[in-house]
Amino acid sequence: MQLKYLEKFENELNTCIRCAYCFEGCPVFQQLGWEIDSARGKAVMGFGLLMGHLEPNNYIAKKFFQCTFCRDCVERCSASVNIPGLIAAVRAELVKEGFAYDTHKTVIENVKRTGNIFGDEEVAIPLKDGEIPLFIGCQYLARPNQTKLYLRMLEKLGINVKVVKEICCGFPMYALGFREDFEAWKEKFNRVFPYDEFIALCPTCTAFLQEEYGKKVKHILQVILEYLPEANLELKVTYHDPCDLSRGLGIIEEPRKILNKLGVEVIEMQNAGKTSRCCGGGGGILMSDVELSDAIAMTRIREAVETGAELLVTSCPTCEQVLKKAATELKKSGEKSITVRNISEIIWRGIRG
Repeated sequence: MQLKYLEKFENELNTCIRCAYCFEGCPVFQQLGWEIDSARGKAVMGFGLLMGHLEPNNYIAKKFFQCTFCRDCVERCSASVNIPGLIAAVRAELVKEGFAYDTHKTVIENVKRTGNIFGDEEVAIPLKDGEIPLFIGCQYLARPNQTKLYLRMLEKLGINVKVVKEICCGFPMYALGFREDFEAWKEKFNRVFPYDEFIALCPTCTAFLQEEYGKKVKHILQVILEYLPEANLELKVTYHDPCDLSRGLGIIEEPRKILNKLGVEVIEMQNAGKTSRCCGGGGGILMSDVELSDAIAMTRIREAVETGAELLVTSCPTCEQVLKKAATELKKSGEKSITVRNISEIIWRGIRG
């Protein structure tokens, strides 16, 4: 078997010193408990595939698709091994060999057919003339009320953005292993959205467009912080750091400064910032392993409840979705729960006047 994508990671595989620091924060390992579920376990399997000691099979595919791409392993790795890149490469080999999940195939077909992950042929893009291009992303296009809220917010702050026709950034193709589709899509994306500097709403889109496309992208919170006036909301919240925003982009202080500026007290969870626990919504497991996704989300929502805060606030639409679901399940079970909100709602409450 020719390993077109994995062979590029031979140095990474040789660099892994098998130290097991990656066990500590891995949300999948915490739930499933076997070494093979950790980053180290996946690196060993990747090495086995590369050396020809292992052949692709359904079990190996299952284990490589049980990853949220939360980047916690990279944060803790003493050798700085690019485990998410390695896992994406192995997934690409697995897809090439016919081990793709049907749910993942559906998402990719949706993107190719409609330009968004949901297969929405009539997605409404709120076109707007302006100076600074704004990339909205699939998740926010599927939440038109939140998108409109951000646009009203930007207008009120005097930030003149330009909204044009857009298509998915292609991250699902890359992360789920559909690499040939992604290479073609990347060219299409650059034709449809031909900007090198812009603002983006979604943390994952922001990180991916920086890392894979080399674009100069600012996340919306970085921009809002520059223009935000002070307010006095007198709220007590806990803040959930999205993985791509905190570990991927290093945007940790900005949302907290925004909340503090609005008169909001932030009560930190036990794990926050670069060691924040994953919500369970990334890497495709939300589609292919709902039970695992739910278990990871439940662990995180309980950590939020323990703070005693009134609200759990986050700045990622996927985190918001899975944590709301976990909070609802917690309430149904009779346990103490917490209300989950997107940070955009808190910001708007502070500036609407």
